[in-house]
Amino acid sequence: MNLVVRCCVLLLSLSLLFGGVPGGATETVAPAIFLVAKPELQDPNFAQSVVLVVFPKDGGPIGVILNRPTQLTLKEGFPDQPQLKERTDTLFFGGPVQAGGLMFLFRGATDTERAIPVVGDVYLGADSTLLGRLLGKKSNGVQRFFLGYAGWSGPQLEREIGLGAWYVVEADVETVVRADPKTLWRDLLRRATAVKT
Repeated sequence: MNLVVRCCVLLLSLSLLFGGVPGGATETVAPAIFLVAKPELQDPNFAQSVVLVVFPKDGGPIGVILNRPTQLTLKEGFPDQPQLKERTDTLFFGGPVQAGGLMFLFRGATDTERAIPVVGDVYLGADSTLLGRLLGKKSNGVQRFFLGYAGWSGPQLEREIGLGAWYVVEADVETVVRADPKTLWRDLLRRATAVKT
């Protein structure tokens, strides 16, 4: 399945999940967070993971795992796409939902149509037209590409947090953009468990 078809399928799914707003960024109802898997969380999809989660106005929480790089590059994952033939960006496993679909984190102040605000000038997108525009720019601002995503109903995520599966840490631009995936889980685990004085 080519990139455009994958993105269109994923975009349709995301639109159903959280009512994408044509002509503008999707609104959110709460600040973005990091879910930091507690050491005892054994689910193979999420063990030792850090999930960046946003809260769209018209749907449940959605997120991408920030510290699961795959062995694939973007051009290897989508070999039929000529506009990606030079792209050696690492593809990350974003989560178990729509694992064949492509999502991306990018920075931008103006080109945010059909994207979800994350924190600061960082947005989460899945729209193929938006991706094409971003990749066409000299400095495209795309920070990371993901195969799939994680999604919850509101009560489901609250239950998981209440049962002690996750630490919750406020999201920040510096961590989203510059953190090393190899050390991210340990770094945020320390931040989540630090004793505040």
